[in-house]
Amino acid sequence: MLKGIKDYSVEEVGLWVTAQGLDPSKFVSEGVDGELLLSLSIDDFKNDLGLSSLQAKKVMKNIEFSKNLAGDGGGGEDDEKVKELEAKVETLEDDVKAKDAEIAELKKKMEELKMGKQKTVAPTPTPAPKPAPAPAPRQHRGPGVVGGAARGAAGGAMRGAIAGAILPGMDAADGAAAGAAVGATTGGLRGIRGRRRFG
Repeated sequence: MLKGIKDYSVEEVGLWVTAQGLDPSKFVSEGVDGELLLSLSIDDFKNDLGLSSLQAKKVMKNIEFSKNLAGDGGGGEDDEKVKELEAKVETLEDDVKAKDAEIAELKKKMEELKMGKQKTVAPTPTPAPKPAPAPAPRQHRGPGVVGGAARGAAGGAMRGAIAGAILPGMDAADGAAAGAAVGATTGGLRGIRGRRRFG
């Protein structure tokens, strides 16, 4: 590592000033060592050491450059930032490698699936034969004459019994008998009509 500028002796400051293309005699005669050199301002260089404004700016710029080069003042903070950034870069590079490996594995699986599909191509299914047409639904023929009469008699008896119980001067049994007779006749007639329609 380079020697820090603040540790320069008077003679080393003279050599450093000579390397800048300036006359070191005033620096040496005033006893300017590295620590004093770092504390000087542009006005000090102009007024006390006889430099022009441009030369003073050049010296200030070169002091900063030398400090950074040697790791004096401010370099340590930059070093920490550099180390931190290098660690982040390394982590990101590892992440990218892991993702690349994952992508490669997925591509491999995809190719295997494609190859597997090509090997086991299922035969084209033949269409199933069309089912035979369903037989035409049978038309309902109705209960017939006897069935119609029986249904009519039962329904009529129930209605007649209700009417007989409600109406004055009639009892439920008489109403049921009358209702059954009327219902049987009506049901029988419906059965005959149904036979004619479907027959």
